[in-house]
Amino acid sequence: MDVHDLLQEPSKALEFDEMLKNAMDGFRIYCLILSAVKLKIFDVLKTPKGADEIAEELRCNDKKLLYVLCEVLKSKGLILEENGKYRNSEVAEDFLTSDSFFSQCKFIENTFGNLRLWLELHEIVKHGVIKRARKDASKFFAETVIHSLAQNALLGELQKTVKIVSEFEEFKNARRLLDLGGGHGLYAMAFTALNENLKAYVFDLPHVVEKTKEYIRKFNANRVDVIAGNFFVYSIGSNYDVVFSSYNPGGKKAELIPKIYESLNKNGLYVNKQYFSDSNDSNFTLIDLEWNLWGFDIEKAEKTYTFKGDLSFKNYIKELEKVGFEILKVVDMNANDKMNDKMIIAKKI
Repeated sequence: MDVHDLLQEPSKALEFDEMLKNAMDGFRIYCLILSAVKLKIFDVLKTPKGADEIAEELRCNDKKLLYVLCEVLKSKGLILEENGKYRNSEVAEDFLTSDSFFSQCKFIENTFGNLRLWLELHEIVKHGVIKRARKDASKFFAETVIHSLAQNALLGELQKTVKIVSEFEEFKNARRLLDLGGGHGLYAMAFTALNENLKAYVFDLPHVVEKTKEYIRKFNANRVDVIAGNFFVYSIGSNYDVVFSSYNPGGKKAELIPKIYESLNKNGLYVNKQYFSDSNDSNFTLIDLEWNLWGFDIEKAEKTYTFKGDLSFKNYIKELEKVGFEILKVVDMNANDKMNDKMIIAKKI
């Protein structure tokens, strides 16, 4: 090696530099939004305020830093400024204030838990995945994740789902619906809003349905009730006209299909929304890697949202037909991205 080596130019320098800059900017923007949510800046800016007023209300000691932060939020279109006063943009008002109907504050704060694992990726690869005890994982789900999922469902997933199901005559004539592993219960509630004769039940673990009850009270959903239990162990009941499942961790297990079939009345609908990994796809994504960074006592498969023993989409359809279901429709829920989310609508014949 000598001084002439310094004159060499790497062929991929610009491409590599751009990749790093984009990655770092994405991380910075996420941290910017997360910090503004935690500081409650968007809650404060429901009414216009200057930087000094914001600092005083939030008890921020560094007024200059807060001013710069507000200016960056303005550059990203999250807040607006007029005559020295800041106020929320429409996006911030809808999604980043804590009491907005479409608020994503809990979702943003919850996702930080998984993103933080990336900072320890080298240690996890070296020493093994982060293990969460079932008790801790269950508590975390009931107290944190369930609210995050509820908020995120309102960004269009819930509305799209119930609209598609509501177009079937079998749903219009339904009287009893079971939301299997329904968690927050928002799907069950939305279904009752579309069918005034429908009574819905949310079946989930005992500590989870206590949170479901809070959502039932919040939305005054007087035709929604809860059933506490483990549906792998106990009966899920009978005489249902619709059984609905949305991203239920057990929703791709063959052993659950006969139980669901038996619980339905003749011509009843089974609606299952799941992420199905393509067994022939050997390509892994960033989300696949994130899925593998942590675990609990249910053994995961390598692909996102899949567990050991889960059926592929093709085999799941075969199992449905084997017990007597007729497949009415399969909907690609996220056709514009790489997630293989499908909603299967089947009928008991």
